[in-house]
Amino acid sequence: MKTVDQILVLYKQRINFYGPMHSRMKMIQSIYNGTMEVPLPDMEQNSMPSTPNLLAAGVDQMAGRITSVIPSVNFSSLRPGVRKYDRQSLTASRVVTGWWQEDRVPLKMKQRGRHLIAYGMSPVIIRWNYEDHRPTWQIRHPLETYPSTDIIPGQMTPTDCIFAYRRSVGWMRSKGYGDKLSALMGRSDMPNDASILLIEYIDAEETHLVAAGYKTSDPYSASYELMFTGDSLRGVTIEQYSNMGDGCPVVVPMRITLDTAAGQFDNMIGMYYQQAKLMALEVIAVEKGIFPDTYLVSRPSEVGRFLDGPHDGRTGMVNIIAGGDIREIQSQPGYLTNPTIDRLERNQRVTAGIPAEFGGESGSNIRTGRRGDAVLSAVIDYPVAEAQETFAYSLEEENICAIALAKSWDGNNKRTIYVGTGNANSPVTYVANETFEESDHVVSYPASGTDINSLIVGIGQRVGLGIMSKKTAATLDPYIDNPEQEHDSIIAEGLEQALMAGLQQQASSGQLPPLVISKVMTLVANDKMELAEALTKVTEDALKEQQAAEQSAAPAATADAAMAGQTVQSLAGPQAAIQGPNPSQANLSDLLSTLRRPQGATGGI
Repeated sequence: MKTVDQILVLYKQRINFYGPMHSRMKMIQSIYNGTMEVPLPDMEQNSMPSTPNLLAAGVDQMAGRITSVIPSVNFSSLRPGVRKYDRQSLTASRVVTGWWQEDRVPLKMKQRGRHLIAYGMSPVIIRWNYEDHRPTWQIRHPLETYPSTDIIPGQMTPTDCIFAYRRSVGWMRSKGYGDKLSALMGRSDMPNDASILLIEYIDAEETHLVAAGYKTSDPYSASYELMFTGDSLRGVTIEQYSNMGDGCPVVVPMRITLDTAAGQFDNMIGMYYQQAKLMALEVIAVEKGIFPDTYLVSRPSEVGRFLDGPHDGRTGMVNIIAGGDIREIQSQPGYLTNPTIDRLERNQRVTAGIPAEFGGESGSNIRTGRRGDAVLSAVIDYPVAEAQETFAYSLEEENICAIALAKSWDGNNKRTIYVGTGNANSPVTYVANETFEESDHVVSYPASGTDINSLIVGIGQRVGLGIMSKKTAATLDPYIDNPEQEHDSIIAEGLEQALMAGLQQQASSGQLPPLVISKVMTLVANDKMELAEALTKVTEDALKEQQAAEQSAAPAATADAAMAGQTVQSLAGPQAAIQGPNPSQANLSDLLSTLRRPQGATGGI
């Protein structure tokens, strides 16, 4: 386990290593949030950008398409074909899906999709929720993440990771860390709104939380007032405990690049600044055209001077002069300004892969919807597929950490979790040590590179062509939580429709007594029973009435007994009529009849 001094030294090294990457992330963050300022050094002022925020539209659209499909979790049966082990693998898949559902992982994935596309990484910590007795996914901001320097794109789990973030003094006191705060600062009169730098070190063995700094205005800035003792950085341990899992609980998926993590829109930062700067200068030029510059021109042999002024035309004040004339000079923007702004916008779209369809528009050369879909597919399908595959491998690592925590903290306890939505929500009872005999599994997207709309259409087309079974389609459909249960429901619905059709036919032909129809209708209409249950109950009641009538000593059958017999006969279906003999049986009967006749004296009959 590392000491406080070792963690602080490692933190300073990670700041230097990840400094350039975090600088790019901060620029992306300012553009996305609309807080970026365009410097105008010639005008001695700054301006807010007034150009379309293509970066924000691209991040939201790409992240939405990547995370619109929920991946499936598949555990292999230890003994395929044996119902016990097949059920166990299905239960394991449903338990992990239930963890996702209760922890709102699908919603958290939308945030992670934005982090991956914009910043190039999407860090997460898997921890144990002691109240709900299940794992939980904690999303961390990339600007506060410092993974081990040996991690490369494609590798999900770092050797160790440092998270540097700030919390208020009031938060520290509410968590019972007031004494730690006083030991760090040497005083206890800090205001509650002041910020404390917290450094969290996590590896496979331990989690170590250290307080080491005080005050900053930027939540992701490293420029804290760090506490020093002589020449060394000083910190105080807030918490320290051993990790129960098998490995490091931090997973940091990264975009695939040539060397280091990079966002999809890093290369368009310079072009966006240039476009915003040109747009700001053009707006200033147009404004000057509305309120032109005023010049005082002296008359011959006179010296012009302002008696009152000069005043800006936008103020509405009158310039009073003597010995000269006032002339206005109109200034127009250069004729290449607008084409240059448009060219910079196109360069951004081409560089970052932001088609016009992301903004609800369409290119001027797109004439059909089919062509528009083909152009959009060529731009976004491969980046979406790459991001989905990255998240699939990342979720596998995260699930393995979650399973290890469940087996460590809650191994032999029986837990029940609800999986599904709406009427499909059903409980699943499991014991972690029994259900997860093996933690190896596969997380996969139904069709990498497609969003939810394209996926559903593609599945339907393949089923219609006959090259995909409905069971496989149900497995790939993200809206179907339990394909086997859905298959049983489809069979039950088909049989219910056949039963309903048979009852309607018997009722219309008079084979079914009106009393039976009214009883079934009452039970179903009042939501007391389903159709099959109501029909079974009416049949059982009729059988009981018939048996009671047969056992009765009354010489004459009552009307209820007759109605019961008719009900049983109608519900049992038409009885098979006795068929006549076939030709062979008729010939045999004639032969036997002939042999039994007496013979005469001459041998005749």
